[in-house]
Amino acid sequence: ISVEQQKFCSSVLDKLHKLIQMRQQELQKLDEFIKARFVEMFGDVIHNSKKWQVCLFAEITSSRLGKMLDAKQQTGRNSYPYLANFNVQWFRFNLENLNKMDFDEKDRAEFELREGDLLVCEGGEIGRCAVWHNELQPCFFQKALHRVRCNHQIILPDYLAWWFRYNCDYGGFSALAGAKATIAHLPGAKLKQLQVAVPPMELQEQFAVFVAQTDKSKVAVRKY
Repeated sequence: ISVEQQKFCSSVLDKLHKLIQMRQQELQKLDEFIKARFVEMFGDVIHNSKKWQVCLFAEITSSRLGKMLDAKQQTGRNSYPYLANFNVQWFRFNLENLNKMDFDEKDRAEFELREGDLLVCEGGEIGRCAVWHNELQPCFFQKALHRVRCNHQIILPDYLAWWFRYNCDYGGFSALAGAKATIAHLPGAKLKQLQVAVPPMELQEQFAVFVAQTDKSKVAVRKY
């Protein structure tokens, strides 16, 4: 192609790159907006600066790891999409090109995702999580993820998701990683023993409404 065409293509690519950067910055600012609101409402939840009630994770949720992938057991007869660790990003899911594996009737009852499930990464960036809103049905989850179901009379998934983010941002899980660990893991037993600051339900509900409103803005930014 001619030099002029090359210059035109380069100009278009530069503009696209800048547009992508602007979108990413907008999304980051929206997350910072929610984070600031979280701190304003709930304080430092690692040290429980507002003296909320503290509960063991196992007392206010039910949780389990997903199904282990066994290549030898795959027949393709009951093949369904599932979430792996890399599919769970902070507060959203990457659902492009999902892998599949077999889930028989018993597995489907055990591992199918439901509205409001919180998916939490067991390894890698431990605690990275997102709330499932039936983005795809049916969908299941692999062993690298914890599925957390909240007791909605005590704790809401939107609050808990941002509780995890706060802990990740400010070293709340550093003790779990261990001083010499190169890859941190959050096994089920340790997850169940986490101590969670639990604010009054009224405040959690207000925060959940705020998150939902801000998420609508995120959707608009991604569509733009």
